[in-house]
Amino acid sequence: MNPQAQLNHFSTLLLQWNQTHALSGAKNLAQIQTQIVDSVRVLDFVRPFQSCLDIGSGAGFPGIPLAICCPHAHFILLEPNAKKMAFLHHVKTTLDLPNTTIKRMRVQDLPPMRVQLITSRALMGAQELMALGAPFLELGGYFLLYKGSLLEQEIACLPHECFYYGKRVYFYRQKESACVL
Repeated sequence: MNPQAQLNHFSTLLLQWNQTHALSGAKNLAQIQTQIVDSVRVLDFVRPFQSCLDIGSGAGFPGIPLAICCPHAHFILLEPNAKKMAFLHHVKTTLDLPNTTIKRMRVQDLPPMRVQLITSRALMGAQELMALGAPFLELGGYFLLYKGSLLEQEIACLPHECFYYGKRVYFYRQKESACVL
């Protein structure tokens, strides 16, 4: 199955599961497609990476669309919620995503590991997320946080660390030393 067909199938699966399990706020395919575009738009500016940790994957954003579009990279999706985990496992199996590992846990319980990219969307404040994620990010790796217009209130950032598309702010910061904050 090609990536576009996989993304379309993911949309259909999410819409079906959403009717019973309320996994996301998306009510129709157009809203799901908007979230997919939001998830993969970052591929316009992120550096190539081989490993990614998606913290708080929820209904699969941004981890599943990124895993589909970046089959060369390994993705670890963290989600503590049982019904969201069941959905993510179903998607992984149905779409045949061998580059994806799904773990039912919080980042605070994750055993030591290192990745080149850490992503998260709408989970918690940027500073807290970066503090929790820093031990898992390789030196020279990046945080990619999907944030809204209130980012400046959460954390001081440099103009070159933020990319804007409409109301969405993508915060992209490199870990340059042992301490990120």
